[in-house]
Amino acid sequence: MITIQIEEISILLERKLIRSIRLSVKPDGSVQLRIPFFVSEQVALDFARSKWSWLLRTRERAMSRAQRPPLQYTSGETHYLFGEPYTLQIQPVTSGTNSVELADGVIIMHCRPTTTLAGRQALLQTWYRAQLRTVLSSMMEQWTARLNEPDTTWTIRRMRTEWGSCAARKRHILFNLELARVPLPCIEYIVVHELTHLAVQNHGPAFKFLMTQRLPQWPQLRKQLKDAHALA
Repeated sequence: MITIQIEEISILLERKLIRSIRLSVKPDGSVQLRIPFFVSEQVALDFARSKWSWLLRTRERAMSRAQRPPLQYTSGETHYLFGEPYTLQIQPVTSGTNSVELADGVIIMHCRPTTTLAGRQALLQTWYRAQLRTVLSSMMEQWTARLNEPDTTWTIRRMRTEWGSCAARKRHILFNLELARVPLPCIEYIVVHELTHLAVQNHGPAFKFLMTQRLPQWPQLRKQLKDAHALA
């Protein structure tokens, strides 16, 4: 492994037994470029430069999250649901099942005093998943009908660097659980974005043309999503 420098970013270059070049950003903001043995260093550099806008954006997002103090899931913390801030309130229970509810502008977590930080985190994520599933079910039903894209399946998964991904051949879309924290119009943008990948598997002119036809305000929503993520 060697380290290469492109402008202000250091990139760890590693040769692997793989078929294609893989550029990734780790949660701490460090960048890794894995390349097949038959690919030259110059080709690798050209590939990284071709992804420069994505790289800067993804790295900035990762570093922003890494610099924030980790959540403790205790009373008084601010947590976001669909772009709106809510105060978390822990209410200890001595019997029954741990649960979460939204009441009077407060996210109330009912849990046993012995529930660990990891347990509280998992409990809130389960609740987020349920909220997001309700929203996505409605949006996907609406947009698959509008775009005539039947038989499209989807799931929710925690992802580090992507809001969503589309496996066009399988007609399956993955949505990031973190979408539960951002405004609803931004979620709709990701829904349309991933459904458009069923028709165009890249982000070239044809993709942007379709996006503009389907959701004219998509550039503004993309920027809003980036801004919202700093709060999530």
